[in-house]
Amino acid sequence: MAKATAKTPRVNRTGELAAMTATVRPWTYQVAFWGLAALLFFPPFFRGLFFPPEQELALMGAAAVFWFTWLWKHGQRDYSFLSHPLDYFTLALPLVYVIAAFNAVNYGLAVDEIVKNILYFLAYWVAVQVVRREEDAGRLLHVIYLAAAGVAMAGLFTATGLVYIKDGFLNGRIYSTFQYPNALASYLALAGFLGLFFWAHYGSRTVGESITDRVLLKTLPRRLLEYRPYGYFYAAANFIILAVLFGTKSRGGLLITGAVFVLYLIGLHWQKRLPVLLHALYVGGLGYIASHKLIAAAMAKQMGTAWLWILGGLALVLAGQWVYAFAGKRSLSPWFEDKKRVNAALASIVIACLIAGTAVLAAHPEVMEKVTSFTYLRNAFSRAYFVKDAMIMIKDRPLLGWGGGGWEEAYRAYQGYLYNSNEVHSHYFQVAVETGMVGLLVMLGIWASFLWAAHRAYWSAPAGSTRRAMAWAITAGAMAVGLHAAVDFDLSLSALTLALWTLFACVRVLGYNRNREISGEGE
Repeated sequence: MAKATAKTPRVNRTGELAAMTATVRPWTYQVAFWGLAALLFFPPFFRGLFFPPEQELALMGAAAVFWFTWLWKHGQRDYSFLSHPLDYFTLALPLVYVIAAFNAVNYGLAVDEIVKNILYFLAYWVAVQVVRREEDAGRLLHVIYLAAAGVAMAGLFTATGLVYIKDGFLNGRIYSTFQYPNALASYLALAGFLGLFFWAHYGSRTVGESITDRVLLKTLPRRLLEYRPYGYFYAAANFIILAVLFGTKSRGGLLITGAVFVLYLIGLHWQKRLPVLLHALYVGGLGYIASHKLIAAAMAKQMGTAWLWILGGLALVLAGQWVYAFAGKRSLSPWFEDKKRVNAALASIVIACLIAGTAVLAAHPEVMEKVTSFTYLRNAFSRAYFVKDAMIMIKDRPLLGWGGGGWEEAYRAYQGYLYNSNEVHSHYFQVAVETGMVGLLVMLGIWASFLWAAHRAYWSAPAGSTRRAMAWAITAGAMAVGLHAAVDFDLSLSALTLALWTLFACVRVLGYNRNREISGEGE
């Protein structure tokens, strides 16, 4: 027994160090933290929290979590409330909606918008308070990631008829519990960037490195403590998320996600770029094929065949992860540490992808004809009209707008042609219609403060550290959502906005560490 202990000093020291550095949190903190986790996990399964009755229930839950957070802070003699520009801007948004409601064209819809924005602020504020260490941020990000994986699985189940979700699968597109494919694509894109980060930085961890309880470290077998299962889990979850992301067939979502992915690769530490790119190409490629085949089989009512494609793709993903882990121990690790080789490999892969894409387009000219056809671009033309009419409405009430729900109530008086759309299909123009230029400036202030906090979080962390990688993954996920929200109404689904505001809170804490336990960690 003594020999077994001597063989695992590193694992034990790691766990003991984590256990010693972890402060014992009171029950009020635990209720606040896991209450927030529940608020992030369950709403995506309730129609994306798009409808007012669910939003009101969520607000009641958020208010209870908010109260427990204050109870915990009172026990710590901490009475701080706002201390960062992002804090003030996130509070200013619901306040602007309250002020705009006094001149609203529909008081009921205005109250609904106030409820939503108070909910977002409470979730953001609680996240800022309960995230005290890098590990706390990681736990909340895992909650969002696991919820997205669950939503993706629900999409596969409803496409193949195993469960019934109203409007969960329509016309060969996966809507899942969100009942809107573009918003689902945005949510899964956010989770996809978190998944790449988890795979790259947590995938190689052993069971012993993830346990902080000293009793468990001493009682569990050494072989189990040295086992590395997480890479397989993240690879499988990433495959499911990416397969359903492709299954949404959201053109805007996929284009924006691809563009942000290129930016994400550039911001990664050079040693992580090639592994992440290879992982994304392999898992994403299999996910695309499996999704395409599953939808075709599901439309033909061949459900067994549909699941064979998904399970076959999953088996190949796990096999690929085993090859990567096996080769990494023997030959890949030294190879990845040669910067010249890594850069040469990256350039080769990029060139190969460009050549392959050009060849596919040359071999299938009908693809470009379809993309440039009026039928294909009709949605874009329609949304341009929505924005044009929104700008006229803003011009008529430039300061505080039409109040919450103002577009839905009044757009027919301004529409250039007969169409039906209760949303502007641009979140920022929607906010401007409802709250005027004041609300739009507050929204821009939220994004500017977030990007500044992300800048600080990224550059204040050591190069190659988990903390820097976490900040960059959060930034990429938030940018994918924010850019897509410019051309769609994704953020009208409160489940997605709650996840986004939580990302804001995490990066704000990572980048603004005054008197926080998080400072100095993650290196």
